[in-house]
Amino acid sequence: MEKRKSNRFNALDEMKGKLYNVVNFLVKNISKDGVNLISNFQPVIGSTYKIFLFNTTDNNQQDFEIEINRAQVEAFNAKKYGALSAGLLYSIGASFKNPNEKQLEFLIRFLKKKSANGEQGFIAKDMIK
Repeated sequence: MEKRKSNRFNALDEMKGKLYNVVNFLVKNISKDGVNLISNFQPVIGSTYKIFLFNTTDNNQQDFEIEINRAQVEAFNAKKYGALSAGLLYSIGASFKNPNEKQLEFLIRFLKKKSANGEQGFIAKDMIK
């Protein structure tokens, strides 16, 4: 057995952390107040998460804090949701929490273009307290 260079100490009770995990989603519809996402991730209703939206038409991105209002099982449709992993999908309804001026500008620019394609993004699995 290989010997360690330095001593290790049990820190289980005193130190905790989270791995930064992300899950892909598609934006089904969006307004300046909230968003409907399709994802393999099942969020906790009433919780707050951080998401990152990418506008693929002009290559812009913006982060948002969202509060989950609803999460329902969605039927997988390979034509519509081919960018997501096959399996159980959720339709997630969420409202934007206190969007700042930069976030609102991002939304308004996108809404003015009225893009017909679903925009992609990802959601951090770690809840924001």
